[in-house]
Amino acid sequence: MTTLKQGDLIKNRNGKNCKVLGVCGEVVHVSFSINQGSHDEACTEADLKEDGYTWDTPAWEPEIGSIYWHVYINGKGEVEDSVWSNDKIDIARRDFLGIYETEALAKAALLEIRRKLGK
Repeated sequence: MTTLKQGDLIKNRNGKNCKVLGVCGEVVHVSFSINQGSHDEACTEADLKEDGYTWDTPAWEPEIGSIYWHVYINGKGEVEDSVWSNDKIDIARRDFLGIYETEALAKAALLEIRRKLGK
């Protein structure tokens, strides 16, 4: 199964951004770097890697309805769980201080935040 999804940006062998136009099973459809709406090729992730394409591994994201943990800013900082619905709040939590699969990972992140702040 591919880790890439529609809309992801990847770099071709020349370091130019290309866009994943779509994914169908194992096949990834990639744009030309000069025109990100124009189709260039369809191949597997293994083919892309072999051809020198690179991309960041996507961060963990829960399934809709699954529980995740996050750092809650309430004056002193705590961790709490929430149910993922992929709404504005979930996305803001993910993009600001991160979301975590377990309470232990969220607590470790909170400790690291406190360490960096000297608290």
